[in-house]
Amino acid sequence: MIRATNKVFAVIGDPIHHSLSPVMQNWMIEYFNLPAVYTAFHVKNENLEKTVEAMRAMGISGLNVTVPHKEAVLPFVNEIADDTKMLKAANTLKNVNGVIKAFTTDSYGFIESLGKNRQRFDNSSVVMFGAGGAAKSIAYALAKLKVKSVTVLDIDQQRVDHLSKQCSAYGISQVTGLLSQQQDLTFLKDTDVIINTSPVGMYPNIQACVIDDFSMISDRHFVYDLVYNPGKTKLLAEAEKQGAAIQNGLEMLIFQGLESLRIWMDNKDLILSKDALTELKQIMMAELLRDE
Repeated sequence: MIRATNKVFAVIGDPIHHSLSPVMQNWMIEYFNLPAVYTAFHVKNENLEKTVEAMRAMGISGLNVTVPHKEAVLPFVNEIADDTKMLKAANTLKNVNGVIKAFTTDSYGFIESLGKNRQRFDNSSVVMFGAGGAAKSIAYALAKLKVKSVTVLDIDQQRVDHLSKQCSAYGISQVTGLLSQQQDLTFLKDTDVIINTSPVGMYPNIQACVIDDFSMISDRHFVYDLVYNPGKTKLLAEAEKQGAAIQNGLEMLIFQGLESLRIWMDNKDLILSKDALTELKQIMMAELLRDE
């Protein structure tokens, strides 16, 4: 039951109608029996500062921040966590008596989602497709996972150069930046991990794929696609046929959201059981199918 004493959380973005965060967060709020409620606000860029001011004025306890506001919101907050300073982007705001604190949980969500596959990253070679906003958090996570090398591929040279420099700044010693449309991808056969951080293959363009020839993919590979709609993209389906281990981005979404909830509630003991995680994933996939 919603009461006047409930904490209020929300996600802000432009657009926002497609967001799964309200479904996900309200399910977790009920699962953990927390005195809170979660909604969504469509916020245009020109109203971003006013939104943070309203967060203070109305006592909104926490906000998730999504595209296109993750970087633009930082000038309007009071305190910025160290990793958020490094990434220059925030996806979580916390209101502590009018002091707005900025955090980033995307990198954590990626690492936590790996489970047993986390061991694959130690001293590994990684190829990352896409050098946009999501790629920054993944690159930061790769540094924490102590990968040996990262190759960045994107269609935009400026983004490739920028992300390559950031990878080096995060502490990754071997970084290569390449224009994806100019590359013979046969070097993938010697790669350990392949990650798609781009929207290529996302619904409704489900036949699109960052790789055309899968003959170099084998059971030595781990292929991770941040796209989770469809649940198995063409990239993942074709890689699986070649024997590769695969994973989509749905658990990353869940774990970054769970970490936001922990921050807001000051409770690191909020942990989803295996059965609860399975149930939540099923609910979110059903929601995606309902919206198609």
